[in-house]
Order: sequence, then structure tokens, then C-alpha cells
Amino acid sequence: MSHITGIITAAGFSKRMGTLKALLPWKGTTMISHQINCLRHSGCTDIIVVLGFKSKQINDEIDCENVIVVENNDYSYGRASSIKSGVGKSHFDTDCFVILGVDQPRNSEIISSLINSHLQSESLITSPRYLGNGGHPIIISSKLRDELLNIDEETLGMKKIFEKYRANGINKVDFDDPLVRLDLNEIHDYNLAYNQFGN
Repeated sequence: MSHITGIITAAGFSKRMGTLKALLPWKGTTMISHQINCLRHSGCTDIIVVLGFKSKQINDEIDCENVIVVENNDYSYGRASSIKSGVGKSHFDTDCFVILGVDQPRNSEIISSLINSHLQSESLITSPRYLGNGGHPIIISSKLRDELLNIDEETLGMKKIFEKYRANGINKVDFDDPLVRLDLNEIHDYNLAYNQFGN
């Protein structure tokens, strides 16, 4: 049986949103709780939540059963530091990482479809697509663990890994659901998305 680790990055300042993204309402709960539940129901063996800014406030909302909470003290340097923090705390026998931002709400159907495709394809990277454009979550094989632990903002985070394996290491999965592209950075984006997907 495959060991799959879901990593939710929720350490940022949420400056453009103006309020903590993790605690925004979504599907009858908060964004962070929704994401955790989706990873649980999609087949993830472990779930790691990476916190930073106002971590206690967010941690109080998390159902800690089967959730590993990691504190990223370097969160001010960007999302790459949170990905590294999550990967660094993952179980040694993890087969792949499902990497998802707290501001990228998905459903378990999308995530489980991606996981199944990734395992069947035996690819290094699996990426969802909508109308030819890449989305999230990204699934990365644990064969690239060392490379993930060496990403930084100066080398554009995971983009460097994508460029390296673009020719033959990426499994692209097409969806007809625009949800795979949803990325909520500002309150206007959130309000529109909530009316369409979140209530």
C-alpha cells in the first residue's frame, strides 16, 4: 500500500487578503479544516500542516487527530520554506507528496483522481490541468525529496524542479473543472469563489 503525505502550506501573512485565509469560511467550516478533510478522504496516509504567521490562532482551529502540525520559523522568506518544512517532517517511507496551499480549496474527488493517476503513471511529478493551464495540487514523488529540500525563493521554488523534468517527468491530468485553478489571494477573489464553490 502506498504511503502518501499531504502537505498544506498555511504559514503566510495573508496580506493581500486582509484576514487569515486559513480561517475563512468554506463549505460549512473553515478553509483549513476543509483542506484537511479533503486530504483525509482522498487517500492521504499522513497530513502535515505548516504554520507560521499567527500559528496559534490557526492551530486552535485544527482537528489534530492524524494531523502533524509543523512550525515554520522562516515563513517570512516565502512558500518554499514551508514546503521544505513539511517535506522535512514527513515519514521516511513516504512515496509521494501532495502539496496544496490553504488558499487553493479543492475537493476530495480532484485530489483522489490525481493520486490514482500519479501512482499508475509512476511519474516524478503529476500536475492537474484545466483548459491547458496548470493547477493544484501538485504531486511530487519522494524520489525528489532531496531536491524539494533544496528549493528556495531565489530559484523560484518548485518551478526549478518543473523545468528540470518538464520534458519527460511530468504526468499532466486534464480536468473539466475550473476548481483545479482556483487560487485565492484577495478578498474579491474569495467572495466570487465562495459564491460559486464555497457555500
